[in-house]
Amino acid sequence: MYIIQNALKNLVRNKGRNIMIGSIIFAIILTTVISLIINNTATSVIEDYKDRFGSEVSITPNMQKVQEEAMNNSTDGKVRMMRPEISSELLIQFADSEYLKESIATGSVMGNSTQINAIDQTDDDGTGTTGGQMVRMAGGNGNYSLLGDSWSDFSDGLRSIESGRLPEEDGECVISMDLQEENNISVGDTLLFTAHMRVPTPDDIGDVNDEDTIEVNGIEYTVSISGLGTVNLQREVEYSLSVVGIYNDLTDEYSNSNMPKMAALNRRNEILTSLSTLLAQRGVDESGVSVNVTYYLKDPSMLSAFETEVRAKGLSDLFDVSTDAASYDSIVKPVLGLKSISITFMIVVMVLGGVILLLLTSISIRERKYEIGVLRAMGMKKAKVALGIWTEIFAITCVCLVIGLGVGTVVAQPVSDVLLKSQVAAAETNTDTHQGQNGMFTGGGRTAGAFMMGSGGGINSSNEKPLSEMKITLDLITVLEIIAISILLASLAGLASISKITKYEPIKILMERN
Repeated sequence: MYIIQNALKNLVRNKGRNIMIGSIIFAIILTTVISLIINNTATSVIEDYKDRFGSEVSITPNMQKVQEEAMNNSTDGKVRMMRPEISSELLIQFADSEYLKESIATGSVMGNSTQINAIDQTDDDGTGTTGGQMVRMAGGNGNYSLLGDSWSDFSDGLRSIESGRLPEEDGECVISMDLQEENNISVGDTLLFTAHMRVPTPDDIGDVNDEDTIEVNGIEYTVSISGLGTVNLQREVEYSLSVVGIYNDLTDEYSNSNMPKMAALNRRNEILTSLSTLLAQRGVDESGVSVNVTYYLKDPSMLSAFETEVRAKGLSDLFDVSTDAASYDSIVKPVLGLKSISITFMIVVMVLGGVILLLLTSISIRERKYEIGVLRAMGMKKAKVALGIWTEIFAITCVCLVIGLGVGTVVAQPVSDVLLKSQVAAAETNTDTHQGQNGMFTGGGRTAGAFMMGSGGGINSSNEKPLSEMKITLDLITVLEIIAISILLASLAGLASISKITKYEPIKILMERN
C-alpha cells in the first residue's frame, strides 16, 4: 500500500516531468482512439456491403460468348445475335441449393378482362398517348399485369391492405383501390382474366396460315404469323381469381413521367396473386409467364460451388455467374482508403511516440538515481521499487486514457468526414478518368446488364456512387482494444524503467551523489 501511495505522491512532486510524459502518452492514446474507432467502423461498413453485394447472385449473358456462338452458327455471312434465355423451370431449380440462404421468386403475366375496365384503358389495346400522339407499344397484349408473389412494396410501406387480406391460397388476388372504385368491385367478387401461352415452333411445321390450329404435345395452338414471316404458336388461358383484398397504393402510377399513358404500364392495374397461381396455367415447354428469381448465398465464398451446381443443372456457358463486385468496389473504395490511412497513421504515431516515451522514461530514471538509491539503502527490494515506478506510469496512462477516450470520440467523426471526403473525391476523379478513356466499353457493360435474366434485376450495374458518409460509433470491442494498447504502452515504458533500475546498486549511487 505504501508503494502505491508513494507513487501517487510522486506524480504531484514531479509535475513537470510527469506532464511531459503524460503529453506523449495522451497523444498516442488520442491517435489510437481516433484510428481504432474509424478503422472498426469502416470494417463493419465494409463487411456489411460485402455481405450485401457479395451474397446476391447475378446470372448475366456473356456478350462475347453470345457473339462467338452467333458467328459460328452463321451460314450466310450475316451474324444474328439472339437473346439467350433461361427457362423458368431452370431458374426455380437453381433455388433448390444448399449454398443459398434464401431465394425470392416472382412472376408476371400480361392479361385482359372483359368484365372490368382498366385505368387509362383505350379502345385500341396496346396503345397510349404521349405528347398528344398515339403510340403503339411492343408486346401490348394485355391491360393488366398479373404479378405472382410480388410483395416488396408492402414491406417497403408503399402499399397496405385497406380492406380484406392478402392471398393465402391459389386462385386469390388483391387489387388496387383505384381499380376497385373504377369498377365497383367488392371483396369476394371473382374476376376472369385471359392471357396467352406460347410454345417454340417445331422445325417440321410445314406450310401454315394465320389463325390455323396446330397440336403440339397434345395441346392445340393458334398460328400467328408476324410481318417478317415468323411463325408463332400461342393459346389462350384463363385465370379465375377471387378478390380477397383491396390495397392502398403510394407508388407512382407510371415508373417514368415520359412513359405513354396506357393501361398496360399503369401500376394501378397490377393484380397481385401467388406465383403458383400463374404457373398453374402454363404447360410443358411453354412461355408466357415471366419468372424472376433472386438468389442469396449463405456466404460470398460459396459462389464457385453454387456456379458448379447450377452448371450441372443445365445453365448454359453463355451465362456468367457472379456477384456485384463492381458496385461493391465503387461504394467501398473510399472507405478502404480511409481505413488504410487511419491504420498507417496510428502505427506511425505509436512507433514514434513509443520511441520518445522510452527516451523520456530513461531520462526520468537517470534523474531519480538518488531517490532509488535511498529506497534501496533502506532495504526496499528492486521489484518493489520497479512496481512503484510502474504504478506512476500506469496512473498517468489511466488519466490519459479517460481523457483520450472522451476527446477521441468527439474528434473521430469530423476527422473521418474530412478524410472520407478526400477519398470520395479521389475515387470519383479516377472513375471519371476511367470512363472517359473507355466510354465504349462502359456502354457495353450497360448493354450486358440489360440482358439480365431473372437473377436480381440488374445488380451488375456499376453506377453506384461511393459511400460519402460514415456514422462513427464507439463500441465495446474498440474500448477494450484501446485499454489493451494503453496497458501495453504503460508496461513497455515500465520495462524500460525497470531495466535501468536493475543496473543501479544503492551504495554506488550514494557514493556518486557524495
